Amino acid sequence: MSVDSPGDKPRKRRTRVDPETRRKAIVEATMRCITRFGHAGTTIERICDEAEVSVGLIGHHFSSKDELMLATYQELTNQLREETRRHLETKGGTPVERLTAIIRSSFRGSIFNEFILTTWLGFWGAAVSSEQLRELNRKLYADYRKELEAVFKAIAAERELALDAKGSALIITALIDGFWLEWALDHKAFSARKAEKCCLQTAQLLIGAQPV
Repeated sequence: MSVDSPGDKPRKRRTRVDPETRRKAIVEATMRCITRFGHAGTTIERICDEAEVSVGLIGHHFSSKDELMLATYQELTNQLREETRRHLETKGGTPVERLTAIIRSSFRGSIFNEFILTTWLGFWGAAVSSEQLRELNRKLYADYRKELEAVFKAIAAERELALDAKGSALIITALIDGFWLEWALDHKAFSARKAEKCCLQTAQLLIGAQPV
């Protein structure tokens, strides 16, 4: 029988990571790589280094780099949607309050920060040459505009306005995207509060004189 001496270091026990946790860690490592190297510079080797996993392990979870990129873009979008949903739950239920919450959630620190917007910018660029990413992006934006359109329709009904709900949703979406893009390229151009205020003022012009 052997006895450990006082100077012996305890052996590290290997902990088994469940597949979903490992998959999520790979996706998050991919986001960090896109932020640092851009979409084109994000290689499987760099993702492996960042996630501290082998190429084989990535291949176990994702059949190709394209599948991994799609999963990463979907995860990023899910995070943004979840943040918007959380913000809506803390606000009132009137259509105007919902519109205000949607706009304000787009400029909160959990969304409006260098990591998220730089990652998002990387996917925007990649969607130009990737049909799969372009199709996913098209669906995600269509869903977002439909949500905004429904809010504008509710405001129009409540106030008895002849309001172009679809056009209004398109304007607000494009305005938010514009602020995201410009800020991702130049953080000193304006503050999140200023961008939020401009979007709220535009929404106010679209729905009438009552402040939002």
